[in-house]
Amino acid sequence: MSYNRKIIRTSSYLEIWEYETPIFSSDNTEIEENRTSLKEKTKRKTFDELTPDEQEERIKRISKTRKNTKWNLQRLIDTNFDDKTSFLTLTTKENIQDRQYFNILFDKFIKRLNYHIYHSKKRLIKYIAVLERQKRGAWHAHILLFSFPFVPHKDLLAIWRLGAVRINKLDSLDDSSNAGRYVSKYMEKGIGQELLESLGKKAFYSSRNLQKPEEIKLLTNENIEDLVQADDILYESTYLSKVFRKGHLVNNEVKYRKIKIDKE
Repeated sequence: MSYNRKIIRTSSYLEIWEYETPIFSSDNTEIEENRTSLKEKTKRKTFDELTPDEQEERIKRISKTRKNTKWNLQRLIDTNFDDKTSFLTLTTKENIQDRQYFNILFDKFIKRLNYHIYHSKKRLIKYIAVLERQKRGAWHAHILLFSFPFVPHKDLLAIWRLGAVRINKLDSLDDSSNAGRYVSKYMEKGIGQELLESLGKKAFYSSRNLQKPEEIKLLTNENIEDLVQADDILYESTYLSKVFRKGHLVNNEVKYRKIKIDKE
């Protein structure tokens, strides 16, 4: 497969990347093989066990992953946001510093909450969650709940069982793209902590029943200038990316646009 244009669509905007040089599937395969070779050498080492060069490489990789995760999170929020979306924060009385143990407690809470609402063991609840450390070292959870019905605060406390619960509806935000920016910024610190704790494997948790942003890749010579009105462009930029050609990485100019979609 080859393409020179990539489009991602959420419920309120389009993102369009136009590549000067077409991208081929084999390009990404060769790059991933090189990355995998490096990861194989370092994946079982803790950060302190790495050499200074390996530590710098891991920090760069995690920093890039964190940035990409933030955009992916915004798109996922924008695609699923509705007028029943709520933002929930869970904290514990006990100073729980074991991330894996807290994750188990969080998962049990989601199961109980799901059963309380739907009276079913089947996972029907829709959510995105990020775990974050407090200053005292304890973990807490920020959870975005979509299509979430009203649940009394006292019931949420009883379902959580382990400490405080704070919940806010996000219907006061004027559109879903604002919700995506607001929540992903709020969760950004937790995303970075999660990547460090999981060695870059996982930045946030989400239910499997969320609608995914639509992604299209195509090879076309159609002039996009004729299709887009200047007033609809929220942001645009041009930058240099890299593409694999004949065993070498070469520059590839990319034009990026973010375009709003009018909702009727």
